[in-house]
Amino acid sequence: AVGVLPGIGPAVAVAMLLPITAKVEVTASMIFFAGIYYGAMYGGSTTSILLNTPGETASMVTAMEGNKMAKSGRAGAALATAAIGSFVAGTIATVVVTLFAPTVADFAVRLGPPEYFMLMVLAFTTVSAVLGQSRVRGMTALFVGLAAGCIGMDQISGAARYTGGKMELLDGIDIVLVAVGLFAVAEVLYAALYEG
Repeated sequence: AVGVLPGIGPAVAVAMLLPITAKVEVTASMIFFAGIYYGAMYGGSTTSILLNTPGETASMVTAMEGNKMAKSGRAGAALATAAIGSFVAGTIATVVVTLFAPTVADFAVRLGPPEYFMLMVLAFTTVSAVLGQSRVRGMTALFVGLAAGCIGMDQISGAARYTGGKMELLDGIDIVLVAVGLFAVAEVLYAALYEG
């Protein structure tokens, strides 16, 4: 059920199953957590492909492409591609992280405000370069995303931003809720209106 049910992603599953590993060796518990994490990452693609509802945030793109394949009668091929891709990507990522984590950590510690500013400039430049056919729609989506990202408590000053006095918004807007709202609710309404 981990990864398949929206809202119960890999991080939540690891947090829920953390007490189980209290009396287990460190190596065994890390293998256990890695298995849960990679299983959840693949599990999210199943509902994305078959129901157009991402089980976790990393499978939002799978919902866009995999569901089209499932509707055209190629659900088996889509699920197999997701399984093979998940295995290959997980294996390569594990090897790369194992080899390069110390180097990347040393580099990340040296980053300061100028480097973060340039990363933001690079991000906005990249987004503006791939806006698609309609620049107005792309820029609108960019600014809506920026506005949604500003909601919550400021990390530096601790001041509440754009919460409207609601305590529930102090943590910001969860991407899982946005994904479920965009994909699952839209799919339910489409099925109720046009297929039912």
